[in-house]
Amino acid sequence: MGRGRTAWRAVEQYLDAAGIANLANKPGTFVIADKTTDRLIGTLVLDRRSPDLPGHVTEDGGELELTYLLRHNAWGAGLAFEAATAALRAAADELPDQPVLVVTQTANERSLNLAARLGFQHISTFEAYDAEQTLAVTNLHLFKVPSHRPPSAGATPT
Repeated sequence: MGRGRTAWRAVEQYLDAAGIANLANKPGTFVIADKTTDRLIGTLVLDRRSPDLPGHVTEDGGELELTYLLRHNAWGAGLAFEAATAALRAAADELPDQPVLVVTQTANERSLNLAARLGFQHISTFEAYDAEQTLAVTNLHLFKVPSHRPPSAGATPT
């Protein structure tokens, strides 16, 4: 438990020190902010997973990877789910169907639950960063929102 508390304090310090401008200067990086105060709550990144890292579902690697980092006091409020869903829907509208990965420490039950709620399926585990990591995957097309087309001129609704 002590290690977890130390980890979330490190997250708080990282977010405070980095600032919004530095966190959001890379394509695919989104800032999660409080709607009423504009306070930085966390970040969400949708980027390519480096082929040099472990944890892939394609031979060449480089799949889309979803990562998220939130302040401890924002956990459990549904903000990561809301932000991830919005980012994945936007990506599904712009990109061809492809796998999307989530890699998280197996001990991080909240992150695993969020990934499952988003529709990611557990694929495997591996060791990295001195801990067991879980690799989960989903397909980008699952986030595509069907377009509603208005009826053609002169068409009669049935």
